[in-house]
Amino acid sequence: MSVLATVAILVTLLAFYVNGVLVSPSGFSSRAVSVLHTSEVESLIVGTVTDRLVGDTGDRTSLQPVLQAAVAHAVSSPLVDQDFRAAAESLHGELVSGTADQLTLTLPGIGSAIASSIGSDNPQLSAAASHIGTVTVLDVGIPPSDASDIHDLVSFGSDGPELLIATLALLLLALSISPRRRRTLVGLALGAALSGLVLVAIYLIGRGVVVNRFSTGDGRTAAHAAWGSYLGGLEIWGFVLAGVGAVTACVAAALVRS
Repeated sequence: MSVLATVAILVTLLAFYVNGVLVSPSGFSSRAVSVLHTSEVESLIVGTVTDRLVGDTGDRTSLQPVLQAAVAHAVSSPLVDQDFRAAAESLHGELVSGTADQLTLTLPGIGSAIASSIGSDNPQLSAAASHIGTVTVLDVGIPPSDASDIHDLVSFGSDGPELLIATLALLLLALSISPRRRRTLVGLALGAALSGLVLVAIYLIGRGVVVNRFSTGDGRTAAHAAWGSYLGGLEIWGFVLAGVGAVTACVAAALVRS
């Protein structure tokens, strides 16, 4: 019964985390914006957009420091956040339906934001920036099998409330039918601690697997940042659960010996 409860705890926590990350459009898009503002992705965007602008202005590399500063300032503008949030919500709809075939990072409003940042200091450069159009920072394909897996994950996350009820019922049943409830509590607490460590392992191993699936350096950089923003909480949940489980097991074990 303790083994079954351990598996139930792990599955329920995973479902609830997936629910918060993938099922909710607002939660998904908010995390996408947080990815945008990680240092790795901001550096990637600044480098990509600056190179594009330098090329559009006739390879005048002397303008690079000015452009880098303007692009960095533009990335933090509300306009860029709004455009990126809208794109993330659109991607969320495709992921939920299982129809997503491209993972794309585009910045349609970045030119206006850069031009506003430059202002009247350099009218010619400001005009060039305003006409830059949509900048594609990242564009990689999503295999059909991965799209299907994400769709299945969303369905799994939607079952979180039902799994929680079933897990609580299982824990109460295990304690109620046990002739040695304190020993059972020790087993359940150790199971919870083990579930927490498994969550941490899933986060760490999964990050390496997912990041290494991208063939380009830019792709790996974006994947690493996205993994941390979307799934970093899973690692924290794991450590907290492992700690609470271990402490509970120690207290229950002490009560058994007393």
